[in-house]
Amino acid sequence: MSLGSIFDSQDLLLASSGTQSSPTEPSGQGRRVKPYLLTTSEAGIFPSGDPLTDHQNLQGFIDDVATDGILGVIEAGHWYAHRKLLLRDGIRLTGRGMNRTVIEAPAQAWSQDRYTLMDLEVGTSLFENGAFLSDFTLIGADKGATDNGALLILEGLSDFLVERVQAVDASSYGIFVAGYGVGRFTNDIHSSFWNSTHRGIIRQCRAVRGQVGIGCEGGAQNVLIMANHTDGQALHGFRLASAYDTQIIANSAVNTRNAYWIDRHKGVHVLHNTATSVERGCVYGGFHRHRDEEISRGLWIIGNRFNTTKSAITDAYQGTSDKFTRSVKIKDNILEGGNMRLLWSRNVDIQGNDGDGSNAIITSHQVSGRVGNNFMKLLNRSDSLEDLGGNVSPAES
Repeated sequence: MSLGSIFDSQDLLLASSGTQSSPTEPSGQGRRVKPYLLTTSEAGIFPSGDPLTDHQNLQGFIDDVATDGILGVIEAGHWYAHRKLLLRDGIRLTGRGMNRTVIEAPAQAWSQDRYTLMDLEVGTSLFENGAFLSDFTLIGADKGATDNGALLILEGLSDFLVERVQAVDASSYGIFVAGYGVGRFTNDIHSSFWNSTHRGIIRQCRAVRGQVGIGCEGGAQNVLIMANHTDGQALHGFRLASAYDTQIIANSAVNTRNAYWIDRHKGVHVLHNTATSVERGCVYGGFHRHRDEEISRGLWIIGNRFNTTKSAITDAYQGTSDKFTRSVKIKDNILEGGNMRLLWSRNVDIQGNDGDGSNAIITSHQVSGRVGNNFMKLLNRSDSLEDLGGNVSPAES
């Protein structure tokens, strides 16, 4: 399924009847009209208050709409499930609004070891027809964020859209997109299905509590993470454990340890995001150039506003002389509270950043590149970093 077909599906929600004539075959007497969408109420399904009944009904509904290739609409109400709901290749599923259609896994009724509530689970082959999910809330059974299963998982697929989905009380990730899924769980760059998820959008979603809000792994590529909000995660608001050519744009993260956490990456851009009441704004690492046989490069951190109690921007995540990022642009950020602290990045370009008068740019170890024209003091400059001048505290300007 292409993204174009996903966007076209929004027009279907405007239909009042749930049926429409085929565009290639005119309707007429004796001709069967093909439905373009089906609601749970049209299917005779309503919230029952019982997790076993609701799960059975919702799973049957998901199976039916995926098989028929139509849009499934889960009506407003509070639904329950005692085990995970399995999504299908080509699924198109929407609710009646993020705060109106709620699917909850009650802790006392949950019957599985892991706490995943909705899963596009790969079997022996990858998915070819994409996925579209929108306008509902998932509430997990694990209130302790014990790192035992993401709440919503999409893996091994291309051409997907997730929008206005809220994930509450995830055990690990709220919304998790992975570039693998066949066989045993792995984040090894040499695994058979590394980099098998491509071209997706996660936008206007929310993640509340859990370990991590929204993230990618397994070398997912060309993912746009835009205009989402995370709040109250134990570890990270947004996490790219491994990703290529992925954009994190206009998101907000509050009340977490690390707002934007990036490890093995290439071509990742962190643009115009905010972070408030967090320890660190953007933390990044990189591939291990010998073990992974890759070098992380092309990282942009531009136009963000980070309010932090520790480092606002740092490459100190497990960095070594063999695990670093090359060609890093850090420009036009507004930093309040924490310093910019770099140890391992190569060929950096640090310009136009603004501080609050108390923070500074600190570089050491093997950092190389250039720095200039920042409203922040430059302290402890590494030998391979060129000072272009103009690095002054706002109080001194």
